[in-house]
Amino acid sequence: MLDVSYSSERPDSVLIYADGLDARVLRQLIEALGSEEKAQNALILTGFLSKLEKKGGTDSLARAKRVKENFREIVGISFQEYSRILEAL
Repeated sequence: MLDVSYSSERPDSVLIYADGLDARVLRQLIEALGSEEKAQNALILTGFLSKLEKKGGTDSLARAKRVKENFREIVGISFQEYSRILEAL
């Protein structure tokens, strides 16, 4: 189970906690991406993309496209590379 937490003392950050199988997958993702911060950013963006794509509509799909195009700036690898990593896990 993943739990996303926000702390009012650190408004610029969000933490993701995992247990069981999710924790093992998260550890593998951290190893593949090189840092916990990159893995957490990737998971947050993945959730955001899912929400935008489910919502549909021109504006949401355009935002999803921009997120994918800028994924490398935040995570360090392209969204396509990230998707391949997830498939391999």
